[in-house]
Amino acid sequence: MQRYRALIIDDEENSRSNTMNMLQNYCPEVEIVGEASSGPEGKVKIQELKPHVVFLDINMPGMSGFEMLEGIYNRDFCVVFLTAYSEHGINAVKAGATDYLMKPLILSELQGAVRKTIQHYEAKGGIGSKEEKDKNLVLINHSKGFNLIDFKDIVWLEANDNYTTLYLHNLKKIVASKTLKEFEAILPSNEFFRTHRSTLINVAFIKEYSNNEGGEVILSDGTHVQISKARVQEFADFIKNRSVSPK
Repeated sequence: MQRYRALIIDDEENSRSNTMNMLQNYCPEVEIVGEASSGPEGKVKIQELKPHVVFLDINMPGMSGFEMLEGIYNRDFCVVFLTAYSEHGINAVKAGATDYLMKPLILSELQGAVRKTIQHYEAKGGIGSKEEKDKNLVLINHSKGFNLIDFKDIVWLEANDNYTTLYLHNLKKIVASKTLKEFEAILPSNEFFRTHRSTLINVAFIKEYSNNEGGEVILSDGTHVQISKARVQEFADFIKNRSVSPK
C-alpha cells in the first residue's frame, strides 16, 4: 500500500495531537512526517519534508493558514484546511483546498479528505510518477522567457539588486528576475544555506572549508564564498546536523 506523507500545521497542541491520533489510528494510507505550530515554521517544514498533503489550521496568530500559502511558490501538495469557523469556506475554495474540515474533527469527514487526496494523486499517475519527480524543478523567469531546472543542479546563487544569478554545475549561469530572498523561500532549507546577504549556496557542492577570515567555503566549480562572521556558528551547526541526519 502506498503511503502519503502528511504534515500538520496548527498552533494548538491539543488540536495537532487529536488530528495526528485520528490519522495514525484510522487512516493507514497516511504517514505523519512532521508537525508545526505556526505559519513560518510550517513553511520551513514544507520545504524540508515535501509532504503530499498538509492539514492546515486557518486561524493562527501572526500568520494565518491563507497567508502562509500565499508565500509558497510552486505549491505541489494537497491542502486540507482545519478550522472552528464556518465562514472561511469560500476562501478555502479560492485557495484551491482539497477539503475543508470543521473542528472538532469528525472521523468520517477526515477519512473523506484522505480519500480525496489519494484520488488527486491517482489522477496524476500516483506518487512516484513524473509529476512527483517534478517536485525538484524550479521555474526560472528571465528577460527572454523562462527555464525549468532541477534545484539539485544549482551550485550557488548571487544577489544583484532585484535579480539573482544562478550558477549551475555545468558552468552555465542564468540571470533570473527573482530576488535572492524569493529563491531562499522556494529552495529546500536543508539543501541551501545563506552564507551572507548576497549569496546562497547548495551545500552538496561544498568541496572544502577554511576558517580564513572567519569562514570560507570552496565549491565544486572553484568558487570561493565567504561566510559572514555572524553566520559562522550557524553554518557549523547546519553542517553538523546535516551530516548526522538519518538517510
